[in-house]
Amino acid sequence: MEPAEYEAWYHTARGKWIAGVEWDLLIGILQRGAGNTLLEVGCGTGYFSRRFSEIGLDVTALDPDQEALAYARQQGGGIHYLQANALSLPFASDSFDYVGAITSLCFVKPPEQALQEMWRVTRQGVLLGLLNKHSLLYWQKRHSPSYAGARWDRITSVKVWAKALEPEPSHISVSNGVVMAGSDKLSRLVERTLGKLLPFGAFIAMYIEKPAAK
Repeated sequence: MEPAEYEAWYHTARGKWIAGVEWDLLIGILQRGAGNTLLEVGCGTGYFSRRFSEIGLDVTALDPDQEALAYARQQGGGIHYLQANALSLPFASDSFDYVGAITSLCFVKPPEQALQEMWRVTRQGVLLGLLNKHSLLYWQKRHSPSYAGARWDRITSVKVWAKALEPEPSHISVSNGVVMAGSDKLSRLVERTLGKLLPFGAFIAMYIEKPAAK
């Protein structure tokens, strides 16, 4: 999919609603903002990079796709973009306050190695946006071309990867949403009433907190 076509989805009624739910989950679980540095790994067209920047984070974003990066740079936002691979981040340890990977870790193999690299370069924690295998969307879209190559994860599996990190995380926070992936009235009603009660949302937001340095 061309970068402009991918970005256009975020501006459809369905895309805008889903992205809004995802953003609320991410920022609600991070609960940090202005004045901190954040590295986004697998930024694509820079949609979430720009949103992080808009709340006052100093954002650096990377992606292996040069075409996507060229598109992202054209959108502005004062973000530093560079081409790099999630499995070997070109930064010293503890370079950023936070590292985020929003629906990008699901395209990386092995994900454990990428998570270890993100853990290495963060001072405070890693924010993940993941695709939930225990969701209605998985059964609807698992064979769809739009999700080709994507891995759908279980929360329990990702927690196992996280607990293997060194140093071991001090805390792991999890939230999920997009129970019904639509923008119709029923989807919105279900999300408002059951979104935080049911563990079957298609989007998982996870924050893995790093223990304070001694």
